[in-house]
Amino acid sequence: MKAAVVLVASLVAAQAPPAARHWARGQIIRVWVDPLNAPPGGDLLVERAMRTWTRAADGRFTLQKMAGMTDAPVRVHFMSADYRYGVTAPRVDRVTGLIVRAEVAVAADAGRTPLERSIIVYLTALHELGHALGLEHTTDNRTIMYLFREPGDGERFFDAYAQRVRSIDDIGSDQATGLSSDDVTTLRALYDR
Repeated sequence: MKAAVVLVASLVAAQAPPAARHWARGQIIRVWVDPLNAPPGGDLLVERAMRTWTRAADGRFTLQKMAGMTDAPVRVHFMSADYRYGVTAPRVDRVTGLIVRAEVAVAADAGRTPLERSIIVYLTALHELGHALGLEHTTDNRTIMYLFREPGDGERFFDAYAQRVRSIDDIGSDQATGLSSDDVTTLRALYDR
């Protein structure tokens, strides 16, 4: 896992400026979920986050889970929680300006209960995959792309989502996607450029 964290950290320096980067429209974006250090059900929670973004994109792209990492330009790893819940490093082709790769890391061990841990993994995967798709942070705490800036932001954010679910099965459901209408509008506008 240390190698994955070092890889993610080294890729941060290679990020392009935040101006309108995204994948090619209509692309099937292949995603591999690293089983190393994965929490129970972690791969399924990431897959739910992928499905949520794919539905929100409404044909603009498709996220597709791959069994192996060789053919997957997006790689999701699990890390131990530190001061962050996750981190993403997209790579942009200097000629086209399109995203061509992304390394994603999601905290596997944050939360006190199995339900809380699952909520944090899902919402963090949703947020970090948003970055892998080209979305930037927001200052609106109703959006999945909100940048936690104040003490207690994480707890408030995750607790608000927990009010919409009764069990792990509800996480990522149509009633609890974790996306706001602004998230969907911003995503579609990015890919409609």
